[in-house]
Amino acid sequence: MPGDESVSRIVIVIPAYQEEKSVGDIVMRCRASVRDARILVVDDGSRDATAQHAEAAGAEVLRFPTNAGKGASLAAGLAAACAMEVPLIVTLDADGQHRPEDLPRLIQVSERYPDMIVIGSRRRDHAPGPWIRRAANRVADAVVSWASGWPIEDTQSGMRVYPAPVLPPLLDRIRSGGFAYESELLIEAGRQGIRTVSVDIPRIHGPALHRPSHFRPLKDVGCIGAMTWGRLWRTGFCPVGLARLLFTRPQRS
Repeated sequence: MPGDESVSRIVIVIPAYQEEKSVGDIVMRCRASVRDARILVVDDGSRDATAQHAEAAGAEVLRFPTNAGKGASLAAGLAAACAMEVPLIVTLDADGQHRPEDLPRLIQVSERYPDMIVIGSRRRDHAPGPWIRRAANRVADAVVSWASGWPIEDTQSGMRVYPAPVLPPLLDRIRSGGFAYESELLIEAGRQGIRTVSVDIPRIHGPALHRPSHFRPLKDVGCIGAMTWGRLWRTGFCPVGLARLLFTRPQRS
């Protein structure tokens, strides 16, 4: 890894599965965009050369022997990043749907709101895209916001900046796997009084991506919904969260 790791203040966690076509480019662009960061790629049991391409580009790699899902990859990556004792932990996907060049803006916002989770939001980008995925994301936004107690914009975006000190107690309470992991993390954060702030990023899809998304709108939103309804049931359906969802707007920067 280039540079002096002892002065790194940011760890960028990139979960990756079968991403040999894109992960090297993403890692190099992260290095160029956030020069003082350590980059940790979590290879989720890929059968291709994902790990080798990530290492060649300058990332540290944590490898799973078999595919465990995005939730397990993020859990392992976030735990490893917390152990590095840095103030900020960034996540983004390896398939090219997030531009590393947008990270400095999110990090600047995080520095202005040091106790909040910063989310790169695609909601304001009206570029054409699969309608079913947009609809699924809006449903997920509504139920996750309700359960968290606070309105959140683009709960399904994997491009985030976390204040590292808040993560360890949250990670111990997350039980979901797959794509529901990120949603439950936001719900638990909201329950602990940790708010979110969103920053506009572009929506990238179609030919610009190196592969079709692993996100399955119906199945994955179903899993997110089941997890969310379970949490709502256990907490008396969070009337404060419902009121805030209906009458307040997500915080934006």
